[in-house]
Amino acid sequence: MRVKSKKRVAPAATFIFKGTIKKIKAATVTAAPVSNRTCIVTVDQIIEAPQNLAGYAGQDITVELNSRRKLNVGDIMIFHSISWLFGEGVAVRSLYEEIEADTTTGHVDVGTRRKQRKARQLFNEADLVISGKVVEVRLPKSGASKKKAAAAQATTHVSEHDPKWREAVIEVAETHKGSPAKRRVVIRFPASTDVAWRRAPKFAAGEEGYFMLHQSAQAARGRGTRKSSEASPDSSYTVRDPHDFQPYSEPGGIKSIIESESDS
Repeated sequence: MRVKSKKRVAPAATFIFKGTIKKIKAATVTAAPVSNRTCIVTVDQIIEAPQNLAGYAGQDITVELNSRRKLNVGDIMIFHSISWLFGEGVAVRSLYEEIEADTTTGHVDVGTRRKQRKARQLFNEADLVISGKVVEVRLPKSGASKKKAAAAQATTHVSEHDPKWREAVIEVAETHKGSPAKRRVVIRFPASTDVAWRRAPKFAAGEEGYFMLHQSAQAARGRGTRKSSEASPDSSYTVRDPHDFQPYSEPGGIKSIIESESDS
């Protein structure tokens, strides 16, 4: 019997703060190994914190960066971190950093931070993250969908919550997580604007951007069989949240996560 391995889920940030880099390749805690990724940061503003870190506003702490990008003293960033070491000071590990703080007013947009955390959660859960272009939107081609369509035509009652499934064919420009079998990926999405489906992303031919995709239950079942028809890439992925798609022109979100991952 084949045992299914559980997908490893990255930890969620518990200490989120805006800070200014005070010293590079340094630490306030003796036990923290100093490297190119450790620095002393002044906590300018706490956005979210557990009780034991809530009183560190205005203090210097040690941060082990996730990113290897070049940083300078004076850089202001948003750090999404977890606790690491406690001693004569405190040290945290940053899961990812954002250079998006408003340095003129010191204001942190809480709504933006919340969206970024949601995008990070979906990125961690996604089976495939790609960038590319929608080259076609079509009705589902699977046999199961044809039977469903035929059944719908045979009755006079149509549910008001019918998702009106469509398939978007994506020409993959670059893969950022996972490994698609082909250069084109098919995403199934609900075209309905009904209240039950209106938040799900809708696609049109010509749209370009980043896609965070989740394997459908049908594809997951097919993965464990040798039948090529069941392992078909058609309709193997779905989107389920507004954050699962982001146009190239939109800042933050998936784009900043990908940049953070590439710098790691």
